[in-house]
Amino acid sequence: MTYAQNTTAYALITGLALTALMAAPIFAQAANYAYVDKQGEVKMVTANDWMTAIAVAPNIHINSGVFLLTSASDLAAVGDKVPSVK
Repeated sequence: MTYAQNTTAYALITGLALTALMAAPIFAQAANYAYVDKQGEVKMVTANDWMTAIAVAPNIHINSGVFLLTSASDLAAVGDKVPSVK
């Protein structure tokens, strides 16, 4: 290969790698997150990340955060009541 062909091949490979890295968030898989609503019930929302989960969680309590549901025991918490929520 000549120098020009080598440089072109390197630029092409680098460009494809960078494109793949930039496109990766587009293909992120959604996950389930739990949160506490204003009535004190643990609810579930599906989102790509925790920030989106907080933003789209309907009726989320002002002091609630979200936690990622990763196992069957985590899913068991959905539907529970949090008695101290007012």
